[in-house]
Amino acid sequence: MIYYFRVGGPLMWVLLALSVVSLGVMLERVIFFLRNEKAVNKLFKTQVVIAMAENDKKKAIELCKNEKNCVGISVKKFLLRFKEDKDFHHYDQLIKEIGMEEIGKLEKGVYILAMIGAIAPMVGLLGTVTGMIKAFTSLSEFGAGDPARVAAGISEALITTAAGLFIAIPAVTVYNLLNKKIENTEEEIDKVVTNIINTIR
Repeated sequence: MIYYFRVGGPLMWVLLALSVVSLGVMLERVIFFLRNEKAVNKLFKTQVVIAMAENDKKKAIELCKNEKNCVGISVKKFLLRFKEDKDFHHYDQLIKEIGMEEIGKLEKGVYILAMIGAIAPMVGLLGTVTGMIKAFTSLSEFGAGDPARVAAGISEALITTAAGLFIAIPAVTVYNLLNKKIENTEEEIDKVVTNIINTIR
């Protein structure tokens, strides 16, 4: 490991810092989702809509409490705050407000992974450029008679590029997976609330 940092040059320390931040965010987000975002019960939407159709708001809220995820929390908050004499625009604004509160918790820190996924390869590319500059500088000064000098610059170029990609690939992968999970959660909330609104109206 020390060899790679010695050969890769000072930009390897920048990449190390990016990797530490990326790993920390990934672990925190994955643990958060595993603890707080259980899978939505397939019957949840149907049961809540039936409860509201039967004018049993209390039962609908209890069903929401059993859902250990953002969908259940959001729908519960909606049921607690909605008023039957309001129009569709009021309901729409209400669920948007609730959604922003709850989805914001899921999105916390996720943007950092996108940033690192973009920055790490560029830092690696910068290392590639500086390494190749060193290699050609050595070539111009000492000629091809000392391959070790040229190889040192090329090694720096290759190592930083590889390190940048090694950091970026997991960061982008986890970012996309979390984003997809968040999108699915938003869709589930919209579906349940829309059905409830239609039932109420």
